[in-house]
Amino acid sequence: MSYNATANNIKKLKLTSNFRKPISVHASPILIILFFTVIPHSALKTTPPLPILPIPSAPQLQWQLSSMALFLHFGPNTFTDSEWGTGHANPSVFNPTRLNASQWVHVAKEAGFSRLILTAKHHDGFCLWPSEYTDYSVKASPWRNGEGDVVAELAAAAKEAGIALGLYLSPWDRHEYCYGKTMEYNEFYIGQMTELLTRYGDIKEVWLDGAKGEGEKDMEYYFDTWFSLIHQLQPGAVIFSDAGPDTRWIGDEAGVAGSTCWSIFNRSNATIGGTDPQYSQGGDPHGHDWVPAECDVSIRPGWFWHASQVPKSALKLLDIYYKSAGRNCLLLLNVPPNSSGLISNEDIQVLQEFKELRRSIFSNNLAENGLLNASSIRGGNGNSQFSPYNVLEEGIGTYWAPEEGQCDWVLYLDLRESVSFNVLQVQEPIHMGQRIIKFHLEILSRGRWKNVINGTTVGYKRLLQFPTVQSQYLKFVIDESRADPLISYLGIHVDQFSFLSHACNTTSQTYVNGCQVLEQVPYNHSQASPGEYM
Repeated sequence: MSYNATANNIKKLKLTSNFRKPISVHASPILIILFFTVIPHSALKTTPPLPILPIPSAPQLQWQLSSMALFLHFGPNTFTDSEWGTGHANPSVFNPTRLNASQWVHVAKEAGFSRLILTAKHHDGFCLWPSEYTDYSVKASPWRNGEGDVVAELAAAAKEAGIALGLYLSPWDRHEYCYGKTMEYNEFYIGQMTELLTRYGDIKEVWLDGAKGEGEKDMEYYFDTWFSLIHQLQPGAVIFSDAGPDTRWIGDEAGVAGSTCWSIFNRSNATIGGTDPQYSQGGDPHGHDWVPAECDVSIRPGWFWHASQVPKSALKLLDIYYKSAGRNCLLLLNVPPNSSGLISNEDIQVLQEFKELRRSIFSNNLAENGLLNASSIRGGNGNSQFSPYNVLEEGIGTYWAPEEGQCDWVLYLDLRESVSFNVLQVQEPIHMGQRIIKFHLEILSRGRWKNVINGTTVGYKRLLQFPTVQSQYLKFVIDESRADPLISYLGIHVDQFSFLSHACNTTSQTYVNGCQVLEQVPYNHSQASPGEYM
């Protein structure tokens, strides 16, 4: 219908007041506007809850979504059977005749890793790129006749495969003569950092630490200047150190986070090289900064490749995965290339077995076809925007949100049939802030609600293991939260490989990975009917 025809039809309408006096359309432009623009109230979306500060930046969010990254320790130490090189090894020892950066990238991608971090310079000061600020680099080695560039080859391979690249540039330099001269060395370090961040495309993480041997020269690092330069040259990169600013060290090299682990942190309470490991492991629920934790661990006993060492088993890596990625952290697994320049076959085999273990456990969510209900839903029970069924969709883009002002926060699950399980997966939409302080899982068994496990903190991903239980009806209960809790994913899984899957269920109270298991302790509702809650 044309605008003129519509206007003519409207003019035929006579709107009368209580006095039956006709009202001219020209005198009532507001009524005409309302005629066209009135929208039924039911069509309006319910506003989302406010985020609770602090929240992650875009680079931090992308980093956390990665879940795992591969660390590549490589350099002269690979050829000298060393961990901390002296800085005096002859560059001629570096000659990886079969080096293939594409193989490194392929191994990472096939094993489920979406990030790589290379030790561009370790403590020995040897540079895996032809730096213009030192002769102690690949250009002084016989590899590629002195024309090679490991960083460039890895950057090209990673870009082609869609793998994010990070670089480690050691502040401690045992070769550089000006180390110990504060101003001169800081200028030297910034020069090398600038080379790395301007020659090789997008760099998604810059990794540095405060490691330094006893008795070494005193040195003041201008960290704040370095951080500002990094963010200027690579605004999409996160910076890792003991104390952030973007990601923090978990406080050990075993890949194990605290059972309570906040992404929230106070940078003012931490110093690079001097942060309390317990504070790093747990984070700070009262913190003002978003600084999630990174758990670094090596697949072998050492960080560099040694012919005499063998990799950890896939089951050991799975246990580490539960205690790192499963505790709201990123797992940074070191897989060092060997002296030929390739990742060893035995390491590749373990990585593939590790991938298969994760696939077997987490590819099947036993709650996927279940019926869900909630204690309340933001916007009312008919509001699909914040429906409890959102927790069955992978990712953190959608979530269940309770109605405001409630004191009970419960998700009820009917799995449609009785199933056995021993792993709980929970995720929060961390772009809305980290909220949950305490929670627990219950099952209905023989007419009684029984606690299965208690947990603290969720964050991006929380995985809890417990002795195998069986039930059709479950309750996920949030006991304490910094604000109205939000749940983006809830998974029920079976792990047939870890030792807990074979554990006896007769113990009334045990502790698993720092979480309290209460398999035989009844809840208050002694004769609860599942129909009351579904």
